[in-house]
Amino acid sequence: MIVSVGFDAAVEAGVAAFCAGAEPPSDGEVRDRLTGAGVEPWLAERLLLFLPMAFTRRLLREVAYPDEVEAPGGRVDLRAEPVFVAALARAERADRGEIERIAVRSAEFNAINSSLGDGARLADLEIGATRLARDLEPARPGDGGVPSPRAVFEDLLRGHGVPLGGETKVDAKLFVHPAPEGLVLVQIDFAVSHPALATPWLVESFAGHGATWRDAIGWALRSFERGALHPIVDGLLRSGAAPDQVERERYEHPDGAFELVLGAQINLFADRPVPSAAPLLDRLLEALRSQPLTRKVHGLRFFVAHHDGRLETNEVLLDNQEWSGGKAVVADSAAPLPEGRVAVRLFGLLVPVDSV
Repeated sequence: MIVSVGFDAAVEAGVAAFCAGAEPPSDGEVRDRLTGAGVEPWLAERLLLFLPMAFTRRLLREVAYPDEVEAPGGRVDLRAEPVFVAALARAERADRGEIERIAVRSAEFNAINSSLGDGARLADLEIGATRLARDLEPARPGDGGVPSPRAVFEDLLRGHGVPLGGETKVDAKLFVHPAPEGLVLVQIDFAVSHPALATPWLVESFAGHGATWRDAIGWALRSFERGALHPIVDGLLRSGAAPDQVERERYEHPDGAFELVLGAQINLFADRPVPSAAPLLDRLLEALRSQPLTRKVHGLRFFVAHHDGRLETNEVLLDNQEWSGGKAVVADSAAPLPEGRVAVRLFGLLVPVDSV
């Protein structure tokens, strides 16, 4: 029996395995790509079977599909298979290329195609249950080698005493980027919705890489926990829940006083100590005084990368949107290190003092 964990990230791993390469991979190649990146065999087997079935249902909606498959040991109820349920949800937001690559792999698609070739009408088709040559490998407890970012995010919030549901809504979506063989490269968008926010959703994105899905997702999760989780918790969701993990300072703005709740500075690429980004933050806050702010909670984040003193990445976001005034400040500022590669990321929330 599969324990109650999310398989949203696992199906992303499966889609990536099916869609890798210029030509469609064989079943063996898909399985090897999954297990080679740390996906446990029982989960790889389900992804190989259930993703094509789910994508066929998205492609050919008019057909009446069975809710089970037949195996030598008995029938398997698809509605009770969390991996299949997750695959159905992922199929609903699949793009055309993914559908064309994956749907045609299912036995159901082949059966439908054969019936249409014999003159049947799509709307009249009701296909039988797929017969498996062998029983599915028993599912193991856990995530099968692909942690669900959303499940981990929710656990982190519960660990800080944040109640979920009601006013507070959270999400975490995994995106897979092309990477050299033997490497997994991901991006996770962590999202929070709360009435106190100036925008419907506050979104913070973190990248991660590694030899396995667990490594890559874990990298991004740790970066999020270190740089953004605690300001979100302490500044928005449960004040005082992470006092040792954030810095607070009063910020005077023409639209009223705010408290700036800052996470840890994240430094990347550098092989030596990186100076504090506080001077750059001070200049950004000074420029922000010319930007109107509502009496809501605002997110402020910058990610700046230099190579040998040359600015390569200049990203300043205010409430998820690019802030041109902030980018101008960064462009006019010196690199934190004069030589080598270095990147600095800092995130914080501006909380109206009257709501603290």
